Amino acid sequence: MKRLALAAMLGLALAMPVQAQTVVKHLHITSIPAEVELMNSIAADFMAANPDIKVELPFLENEAFKAKLTTLLQSADAPDVFHSWGGGVFYEQAAAGVLRPIEDVLSEEAKANVGTAGVSAFTAPDGHLYGVARDVSEVVLWYNKALFEQAGVDPASMATWEGFLAGVQAFKDAGITPIAIGAKDKWPAHFWWSKLVIRLAGQEGFEAAARGEGDGFAGEDFVKAGEYFLQLAELDPWQEGFLAATYGDASGQFGDGLAAMHLMGDWDYGAMKDNSADKLGIPDEELGILPFPTIEGGKGDPTDTLGGLGGVLFSRNASDAAVKWIEFFNSVENQAKYAKDAYYIPIAKGAADVMTNPFKAQIAQNIGNAHWHANFFDQALGPNVGGVVNDVSAELAGSAMSAQEAAELIKEAVDDSL
Repeated sequence: MKRLALAAMLGLALAMPVQAQTVVKHLHITSIPAEVELMNSIAADFMAANPDIKVELPFLENEAFKAKLTTLLQSADAPDVFHSWGGGVFYEQAAAGVLRPIEDVLSEEAKANVGTAGVSAFTAPDGHLYGVARDVSEVVLWYNKALFEQAGVDPASMATWEGFLAGVQAFKDAGITPIAIGAKDKWPAHFWWSKLVIRLAGQEGFEAAARGEGDGFAGEDFVKAGEYFLQLAELDPWQEGFLAATYGDASGQFGDGLAAMHLMGDWDYGAMKDNSADKLGIPDEELGILPFPTIEGGKGDPTDTLGGLGGVLFSRNASDAAVKWIEFFNSVENQAKYAKDAYYIPIAKGAADVMTNPFKAQIAQNIGNAHWHANFFDQALGPNVGGVVNDVSAELAGSAMSAQEAAELIKEAVDDSL
């Protein structure tokens, strides 16, 4: 009888259907091992609470991500969720029909969690919401206090462009590499041109040029931005081999104490450590942030910042389960874990309250006080124009192009896109 009962139970178990799982592919660009570990942990918690959903976290390095995403989104292997910096690139993706609107699926609580700015950042011109914001970031001038002291450079003297150039020359005279840059990846070079444009043209000038008004990006302020960039480049401020260096190379160079400054996003706080030889980087007490130098006569507000409002978008085939996963991932509780370890500044209301890192706190304050927080120009202007901005910025860093030519090439790209 016992054998019959056992056989019956086994037969019943075999007859019961296995619970089907919905697979959610979340394509990300996170490279810091400890941050990836955290993401995996949050996914494990979600899957434990939702056994009918399986979250996969494929990774692509930043440049590979940009190069392959368009093709991926049009393929059968498209991710359900993927990283986005918003801006014109996102608008083109929405217009191409490769995204899924989620305004009717995303909960009101999740919308309130990221606030008006977080919702508007991923709302396309067609009025549909296609994604969710995750974090805010700022591009800042990181500097090594020990190298400044060694070269006898007062950080306060770098507040103006003239003072900045004088400081760069002082580092050169002391045998110290002034600035690390990953020019091979091009986008790190575009931060220099972008920051100069922000100082010289300001928000109104940039937005008018992006609309193709007047002389557009061939106007006086944009030519001047190239000229100032060339002034810096002519001092040969970069590390040896900078044209062949990736972002990771430059980040590691700075983290190893081999360059005095690095113009890079706040994410570099963790990346410079991970890319350094000893994985420790520059001690906090020797690390500082400088404001980008002001330029006399510039139209930009001194508080203007450059950075982004990053998040995720949903591809056209994304399931409701993908939205459910992102709501969980973006919760205050989970985002506070990122804030606690200073990986980024979460947009989720209250998540950043646990931040104790003084650099991240300063950056959050900078963004909060900004008259204009400009989105990364290579994202704000869309992939075609943004690609040209990156290309000419790398050329300017290598003194391989005139300021006039650089400005005209960007204007041509805008004209072609209108």
